[in-house]
Amino acid sequence: MIVQFPTPYPDELLYSILGRYHIRSGNVFLKHTMEDLFGKRTVSATALLPSNIRTLVSHLPEYTALSEETLIRKHTLFPLVSAFLPEDRANSIYQAMLSVDGKKIYMQSGVMANSIPQNKVFKFCPGCFREDLEQYGELYWHRLHQLPGHLLCLKHRLWLEDSNVPIINSNKHCYILPTIENCDLSKERQVESDIYKQFFGILKPMENLLNGSYSYKSFSHFTNFYRKYLREKGYTTAKGKVKQERFYEAFRRFYPDNLLTNLQVKLDSKDSWLVSITRKHRKSFHPYYHVLLLDFLGLDINDVFTETLLNDPFRNLQGACLNVVCPDYKREVIQTVTIRRCEKTKQPIGRFTCPTCGFSYTKKGSILTNPNEYSRIMDFGPLWKEGLATLLGEDLSYREIARKLNVDTNTVIKYKEIIRSENVADSQSNTHTIELLESHRHAWLQLQKEHPILSKTELRNMAPSTYTYLHRHDKDWLRINSPIKRTNRLENKRVNWQERDRDTLYRVQKAREELLNKKENWKRITVKSLGDLIGERALLEQHLVRMPETKAFIDKVRETEQEFRLRRVRQVIKDMKQTEEVIKTWKVLRKAGINPKFFKTIPDALFRT
Repeated sequence: MIVQFPTPYPDELLYSILGRYHIRSGNVFLKHTMEDLFGKRTVSATALLPSNIRTLVSHLPEYTALSEETLIRKHTLFPLVSAFLPEDRANSIYQAMLSVDGKKIYMQSGVMANSIPQNKVFKFCPGCFREDLEQYGELYWHRLHQLPGHLLCLKHRLWLEDSNVPIINSNKHCYILPTIENCDLSKERQVESDIYKQFFGILKPMENLLNGSYSYKSFSHFTNFYRKYLREKGYTTAKGKVKQERFYEAFRRFYPDNLLTNLQVKLDSKDSWLVSITRKHRKSFHPYYHVLLLDFLGLDINDVFTETLLNDPFRNLQGACLNVVCPDYKREVIQTVTIRRCEKTKQPIGRFTCPTCGFSYTKKGSILTNPNEYSRIMDFGPLWKEGLATLLGEDLSYREIARKLNVDTNTVIKYKEIIRSENVADSQSNTHTIELLESHRHAWLQLQKEHPILSKTELRNMAPSTYTYLHRHDKDWLRINSPIKRTNRLENKRVNWQERDRDTLYRVQKAREELLNKKENWKRITVKSLGDLIGERALLEQHLVRMPETKAFIDKVRETEQEFRLRRVRQVIKDMKQTEEVIKTWKVLRKAGINPKFFKTIPDALFRT
C-alpha cells in the first residue's frame, strides 16, 4: 500500500497526479513506481482514458478521500467522451477503465472511429502555468487543455501552446510532468476579441461537460431533439425530412473556416458527419459535433440533457405488468419506457418491460391512457414460460390454459413447441459439449505422446483447433497438461548487411517496375508499398539506414501524393491515346481517381500533350 499520495489539483489529469507521485516517492526507476501504484510493472502510462483505476485505488492510503468515481469523473476525459452515449455504453466504458484490460475503452467511446485526431503532444496555457507556479510551486497537466485541436484558454485569453512532451511516449511506462524546460512559458499569444467570442460558444460547453454531471440519453432522444429544432428553424419538410443542402449551406455560413480548422472539424463535402447527425442516430458522434450543432441552433448544452420533448406521449408515464403469473400483475412497477418511432406512421411507440418477470409489451396510439391494454407483446419472459410449462403438465386443454394465461389458444400451442425444442436443444447441447471437451482433451494428450520432444507452441501449431478450444473452455486443464516451457538460448547470428543491401536493392527495383506497370489498382511508390510487395516491410521500415544503396534508391523513386496523382493522369492519357479515345479533362480525372478538391493542382498542359 502507498503511504503518501499527492492531493490532486483542480482539473489535473490522473496521468499528472501519478507523475507527481513518482517524483515524491523517490523511486529511481519508473517500473518501481508502477509496482507501487498497480502491483505490477507492466502497466502502461495512459494519459487521457486510463484503465486499472480499481487496482490503483486499492493501493492508495487506507483513509484516502479519493475514490474510483472521483478519479474517473474529475481527472480523466471520461465525462466528455461518454456524455452523448447511451447509459449502457457509458457504463461499459466506466467498467473498462476500472478493469485491468482497457482495450474496449477507445472502441466503445467512438474515439477510434471519429475523424478528429487526438493531439500528439500535451498542451498548456502560459498564464495558467505561471499561476500554478505561484500558487502550488509546481506545474501540472490541465485536463481541459488536452482537448483535440488548436484551442485557447478562456480564462487568460491566450492560445494554448505545444509542449515537448508526447501524449503517447516511446517509453510506455513513463509519466512526464510539465517543467520550464519542456514547456516554453515565454510564449504568449493573445487571442483577438472576435476569435475569442467564436471559441467561447464551443469551449464553454466543453468545459461544462467535463465538470458537470448529466443524465445519459438514448440515441433516439438526440435524433428526436435535433429534428424538433431543425423543424422549428425551417430546415425540414412537412414530413420531417431534413433539407440537407439548405441546412449545409447555412451551417457553413454560420461558422468561419478558421474556427472549424482549429477544432479539426472537416466539412469538405455535403455527405459529411453533418448529414449523419441529423438522421437517425445509430452510432456515437464526437462531442464537438454535438456542441457545434447546438450552438448553430441557438441552444445551450443543458437543453439537450434536461428537456423532455413536448410531443413525447410517454413523458412521466408508468406501466403496469400485464403478465398474469407475475407477483406484480397490474401493479405499476415499470418506471422506464424505451421509445422509438414507427417507420411508416412516425408515431412514437413505447416499450414497457417488467423488472420482475421480464414480460415486455408496446403501446401506441389511442390506448396510451388505458393501463391494461397493449399494442403488441414483444417478450413473455421466463416466468410466463415457466407458468405455461406448469399448466401443460396438468393435462388441461389448450383453451383452458389460454384463459388462465390471458392469451390466445394459438399462442399456447406455439410456445408449447418452443419450450419443447428448447429443452431438447439444451439437453443435446450439454451432452455434445461434454463429449467435445473430452475429445479435445484426448487429442491433446495423444499429440504429446506421439511428439514428446515438441514444445507447447509447436504442438499448438500442429493442432490449432484443439488448442484454441481447450484454451477457451478448459484453460486450467490445458496449463497443467502441457509441456513445460523451455528456455532457448539465442544464437548470435550476425547479418551481412552489405550482401543484404544488394539483394534487397534488386528486389526493390523489380517491385518498383511492377508498381509502375500496373494498369489498375494503382499504388503510390513508398517504403510501405515496396516493402509489402517484396514481403519485407518491417526490414525497410526499421533497418533501411543499414542498407545505404537501397535507401538511396528509395529516396530517389518514392512519390509524393502530388507526383502519384500526376502519374495516374499521364497513364490514363497514354492509354486513351492508344485506344484513340477523345481526351476530355473530366473523363481523365475520373478514370485516374482524382478527388475533386485536387482538380486545380493538375496542370492543364498535361491534357494538351
